[in-house]
Amino acid sequence: MKNKMLFLIIFIVSVTANVKSQTFPIDTAKLNTSFRELVNNPNTLERQKAFFDAFPNTWNEFIMTYQYSSKNNYDLTMYNLAQKQIDALDGKVTLIKDSIYCKKIVNIAVGGKLDADAPNYFKVLLHRIMWRRMDGILVAISKLRKGHQMQFWQFYWSNPVKSKQLETEYNRLLKLNIDTYPEEMKTMKIAFEYFYDGVNIDGGYLKE
Repeated sequence: MKNKMLFLIIFIVSVTANVKSQTFPIDTAKLNTSFRELVNNPNTLERQKAFFDAFPNTWNEFIMTYQYSSKNNYDLTMYNLAQKQIDALDGKVTLIKDSIYCKKIVNIAVGGKLDADAPNYFKVLLHRIMWRRMDGILVAISKLRKGHQMQFWQFYWSNPVKSKQLETEYNRLLKLNIDTYPEEMKTMKIAFEYFYDGVNIDGGYLKE
């Protein structure tokens, strides 16, 4: 009897631990429902707003929602939906007020860390949005404390190798905005110096 009771306790604890590991910081059912409805009818403000509001608001929420785990019984549904939902945040959310949209995009990027899959999908999206809504993004950045501005630019420019495309983008951004956003561009320059061709995605922290 004691052995059966001990087994039951161990089973309950293990199940509880697995449930906790699957706890998401946002309502994923709401996010997935609003995503399906948006895909079926993308041209209504109501459906765009429902998906936009359900999407993660911070980096911690974002990465906990879309991260990969190799643990047994880990549900990878959200991981597998990551690219489609992140792309929808750009291509299918077009009616949200610019200031509201850009504030959310910037807030998610603050504290971001480059990695494969969802982080990389979001970084690609971020660069697209910068050139479509540049002033809105820079206004949102300008309202952050300087440390958080640095966190944004760190993620934006993080890259493990040199890239002519990123170098060209950096020079264009600097030239276009140095007079209007001098402090933000100063912070961006520092982040570019250290994080462009300055971080590893995997393999540790050493140069080689």
